[in-house]
Amino acid sequence: MQYLKKEIRDRILAAAVEEFKAQGFADASIRNIADNAEISLGNIYRYYVNKEDLYFAIIKPFMESVRNFVDNEFSFTNRTMKELSEMLIAFIMQYNNELLIIYKGNSIHHDTFMQYITDVMASKIKELVQGVFPEIDSKIENPDFYTAIAEGFLTSFFKILSNGDPKEVQERKARELITFYFGHMKDRFQHFDVD
Repeated sequence: MQYLKKEIRDRILAAAVEEFKAQGFADASIRNIADNAEISLGNIYRYYVNKEDLYFAIIKPFMESVRNFVDNEFSFTNRTMKELSEMLIAFIMQYNNELLIIYKGNSIHHDTFMQYITDVMASKIKELVQGVFPEIDSKIENPDFYTAIAEGFLTSFFKILSNGDPKEVQERKARELITFYFGHMKDRFQHFDVD
């Protein structure tokens, strides 16, 4: 009997992932999720209180993984840019569905996540650039410098994820994007002078 409950919960979550990816949070339909999971509408409410509860059943573990990845794994210490790039790509491909669900969230959850991920990226970009060019902050007057780079990268990155390309194509495009934004930092700032 316990197996049956897990099987139903798994079917609901799988159907919800597809519905949220296709429709975003606001336009997702619990009825469509029930139909695609091949269960009754009422049965969903035995497992999840409402659409938001179902949404967070998908997103909450992902957010915990993001925080763990950022806090414990994504560090520039003793790692090459290529190693970090491959770590980031592997993480992105593992959580591709969740990223798209949040990106298409058309809700407050989208805004909260995007602010969080932008702040995290800006902080990591600052760490990377200062490691290569320690005097950068004495040269840059724009207080939004790192945030602007993070927003540009994330906009481009979500465009890659939204195209629906096969995984291998998305990985290649992500590598190209990472190389463009973060490759050859020493060369980029070697002759930096805004005066």
